[in-house]
Amino acid sequence: MSSGAEPDRTRKNAPFQPDPDLQFWDGRPAAFVDFWRSRIPAGLHIPPRRLFQPEDLRDFLSYLLVIDMDETRQRYRNRLVGTEVSARAGRDVTGKWLDEVYSPGTLYGHHRAHQWVIENLRPLRVHGTMDFVDRGYIPVEAAVVPLSIDRPDYVEQFMVCVAYGETRTD
Repeated sequence: MSSGAEPDRTRKNAPFQPDPDLQFWDGRPAAFVDFWRSRIPAGLHIPPRRLFQPEDLRDFLSYLLVIDMDETRQRYRNRLVGTEVSARAGRDVTGKWLDEVYSPGTLYGHHRAHQWVIENLRPLRVHGTMDFVDRGYIPVEAAVVPLSIDRPDYVEQFMVCVAYGETRTD
């Protein structure tokens, strides 16, 4: 559920922070979590990836990432990056491992979020700011949700729905 709270635009670089209470300031990731929950089969904690077809994700697709992980569940790769995510970042990182594109601090925030979702089998909100070249710092929040592929209730992938605040240049 969206709290309606505005993102903090006064900080410059704020690493991603976890929010298991899901206090979203933007309606898109909140709606995505509700959609994700609606896909959970009876008796399970997480839905299988096959229940998420592109036509069902129409309202979210350009703001979505699908994240794979290696067999150790410690390294993550961008399987799919939505067009708006790529446009905001100024680059397309589809197919790239996160450790190939992010700083150690940013990578740590992603790792911490993914591990929390694996351990808790439920969505997590992350929020902070991103530093974009020639664009200043942009408040960002995202819903990170777990998906199974072949094994029920075993996290094998993540979907991430992103929302952006306004660019701040000072």
